[in-house]
Amino acid sequence: MNCPNCGAEFPAGAAVCPACGAPRSEVDRLLRATEKAVDRAVETGAAALNRAAKELEPVVDKAIKSVRPAVQDVARALKPIADATVQATKDVAKAVRPAAETTVKVAKEAADKTIAAVKPAVEKAAEKTGEAAQKVKEKVWKR
Repeated sequence: MNCPNCGAEFPAGAAVCPACGAPRSEVDRLLRATEKAVDRAVETGAAALNRAAKELEPVVDKAIKSVRPAVQDVARALKPIADATVQATKDVAKAVRPAAETTVKVAKEAADKTIAAVKPAVEKAAEKTGEAAQKVKEKVWKR
């Protein structure tokens, strides 16, 4: 605990503050008075906020009631645009699908042809690499 008079640390069990000499009973009284003042300030602030909220509630309700029709009108006006956008997106997807499917088919065919053309060379390279590795192993074991 710190002395409320000078801010120095108040040792446990000390009768007076070692820095300013304030008696512990005075320190305890000041702390209790401070706690009570803080509690009253918090209670007063909370009560004021509650009163303000109660006073503002009808104003907010009135504002919501006056704005709601405009928001509903905007929503009604935007609905056909949103529906048209959804339909246009579906139409684009439907129109693009055959081209996408053709692209996938052509890409698969190209990949298959590439694999078929490269496979013999890769197999031959693998075979030669295996033979070379075997020769290296044989030379290493001979040593």
